[in-house]
Amino acid sequence: MTTSKSKKPVYKRWWFILLVVLIIVPAAIGAALDDGKKNVASVSTVSTNTSNSVDEGDKKDMTKDINVELSVKENVAAGKVSLTGTTNLPDGTGLMITVSNENGFRAQSSAVVISNEFMTEEFSYNGQALESGAYNVDVTMPIASVQPDAVKKIIGENSENLKGDLVKEGDLGKTVNYSKSIIVEEASKVDHSAMIKEYKNKIIGSYKTIKDTYGSHSKSLDAVEWAKFAREFKENVSNLRNEIEESKLNQSDKIVLSPACADLEMLLTAYAASLQGRDDDTEIKRLKTQIEEAIK
Repeated sequence: MTTSKSKKPVYKRWWFILLVVLIIVPAAIGAALDDGKKNVASVSTVSTNTSNSVDEGDKKDMTKDINVELSVKENVAAGKVSLTGTTNLPDGTGLMITVSNENGFRAQSSAVVISNEFMTEEFSYNGQALESGAYNVDVTMPIASVQPDAVKKIIGENSENLKGDLVKEGDLGKTVNYSKSIIVEEASKVDHSAMIKEYKNKIIGSYKTIKDTYGSHSKSLDAVEWAKFAREFKENVSNLRNEIEESKLNQSDKIVLSPACADLEMLLTAYAASLQGRDDDTEIKRLKTQIEEAIK
């Protein structure tokens, strides 16, 4: 009688078990690796969003509106004026300060804001004391395009971040304008009428001298004497013209009197040509008319 062995089921055989292990284990490892990659990507995304949030916050701080404030204090000593001021404009802002009065005085000084403060040089009249009286002080912040880049980052490329009553809209852009009046009391009062009369009398004297001298030489020319007179006359008139230009006269008065001195020098040249036989009566008449108009 023959005995036969019964066969084992397939799932109990050694080769089937090995096959299952080779399929399942790599799949499990791959799944684990995929989960790790997903976690890393998630952390990276959070970091990027945080960075963008900080950048946007910094940008918002840099473009904050500024309600402009500005004040000026004067210091008067011996008729000379210096100015100091405070403002909330950013450091590095350039300012222009003008001091003027109704008699034609006008002087300017530039300043830069440092730690919310600025100061000017001393205002005087050619190094001398100013005339006593009222003066206007005007402080101007020019348009943004002429300001340093660091300032423009704060106030805006067109000063759009500046607000308040001191901010003015102009043809070229926004500016800041502040004004106040000050009194200078320590200098002497200038009598403009007396000064005008004095300079007119000096011009009249020079005019009479050149006409009389020309008249005498036209009858009998002494070339040496005329040359000597011409040098002295030209020097005296030039000095008078400089004196008028540097005086405390109103600019409108200087515009009348100073050219009269130039006309006297030109009349000297015209008279010299006439003495040499090169008459130009039209030019002489024109110059005399202008001089007489200035001194009337």
